[in-house]
Amino acid sequence: MEIRKKSQAVQIGNLKMGDYHRILTQTMTNTFTTDIEATVNQCCKIAETGCDIVRITVPQLSDVPALEEIKKQLRNKGITMPLVADVHFHPEVAEATARIVEKVRINPGNFTDKKSLKLQNYSEAEFQEGKEKMGKRAQKLLEICKKEGTCIRIGVNHGSLCDRIISRYGNTPLALAESAMEWIEICEHYNFRNIVFSLKSSNVTTMIEANLMLAQLMEAKGKQYPLHMGVTEAANGMEGRVKSAAGIGALLYHGYGDTLRVSLTEAPENEVVFAKKLLQVIDAEKIKLFPIVDGKLTIESNEQDAESWWASCAALAGYYHQQKLLKEITIRNPYFSAQAQRQLEEQILQACRIKMTHTEIVACPSCGRTQYDIQSVLQTVKERFSHYPNLKIGVMGCVVNGPGEMADADFGVIGNANGKIAVFKGHERVSEFLPIEEALKELEVRIEQHVK
Repeated sequence: MEIRKKSQAVQIGNLKMGDYHRILTQTMTNTFTTDIEATVNQCCKIAETGCDIVRITVPQLSDVPALEEIKKQLRNKGITMPLVADVHFHPEVAEATARIVEKVRINPGNFTDKKSLKLQNYSEAEFQEGKEKMGKRAQKLLEICKKEGTCIRIGVNHGSLCDRIISRYGNTPLALAESAMEWIEICEHYNFRNIVFSLKSSNVTTMIEANLMLAQLMEAKGKQYPLHMGVTEAANGMEGRVKSAAGIGALLYHGYGDTLRVSLTEAPENEVVFAKKLLQVIDAEKIKLFPIVDGKLTIESNEQDAESWWASCAALAGYYHQQKLLKEITIRNPYFSAQAQRQLEEQILQACRIKMTHTEIVACPSCGRTQYDIQSVLQTVKERFSHYPNLKIGVMGCVVNGPGEMADADFGVIGNANGKIAVFKGHERVSEFLPIEEALKELEVRIEQHVK
């Protein structure tokens, strides 16, 4: 395990991040932000877990007053946990929320031209012009954040890279890292440095490589901004936890990371519980660095808590996988059955895409933009379709990141504002937005045709 890397300290409300301060945990509400009572109650539950930071989606300007009231009620209850406004599409929403919360999460795509269906070849002049336009659009937000002391998280997602970046770097880990580097240049141009970066993907390998590339690129330019870690769209249960631990754990083993979120399609408080277990097994050095020989890793453990066991094994495997050393894994633990040990082995190998033994599920954790019961739909999809080892299915809450994050899925479903879902085959929508059961029957027909 490598020594933790130094990063620049940033201020988020009453918390400091980076500069060897403790690694902070985060989660996100999945209630409608306009349902103030439900969101406040959920934030209270989250606070009880010891979570450090909570994110709340703010889709439109009309949601901003609700956010302000949520903060007011939480502070009146003595809950000082910093709030993050999650903003997509609308820079003016980011500007409004920056005056209320302690941190604003934006996507570089918020400040670029609309994504086209066809990638174009950009000349050097056009490429630079696009970057300059993006910076000018961000100027007002940066000025507000500087004045208000608000932190910004630049959240670069694999599924929402802009055409300009993809045209030069492809849809690759390097593209995520270079997108982040552009924003360092933009923020520093306006003398704003209270920034955190997150480079996320549903693909564990892509997530790890993108973050390591960004760290290297920053180091080469003398930059040390904090990193927020997470495997987005990780799904739920053992699968979601193993996938998250493999990605986040690999970075922790390399000494990187200042804050993390385990993205699960479950109650937000469950994310925090597992995140803390992951940090605990690493910080307490319960993960023994078992040697790997000819690609074969054997892990022996006496951990009795199942989630801690999953976390420790997956984190170590993710570390070796990143170094392209892992081919096989054997796990032994006298407190769990042989079946449980084999299941964990399979889940780890699948998370690292070394050996596929069941359907890979990409499922968003949901937020206030999700208008249907995604947890129930996810469970149904797993029950009906998990036995296809070479199939990848996406279960996405909305169109914000949905199409992009499940871009390499064979099939998927995405919800809309009416509580209905549509079926996708690859990039193509192949059904209308239908009632859930009708959509799932359509999905079943499509999958059966595909596997035949």
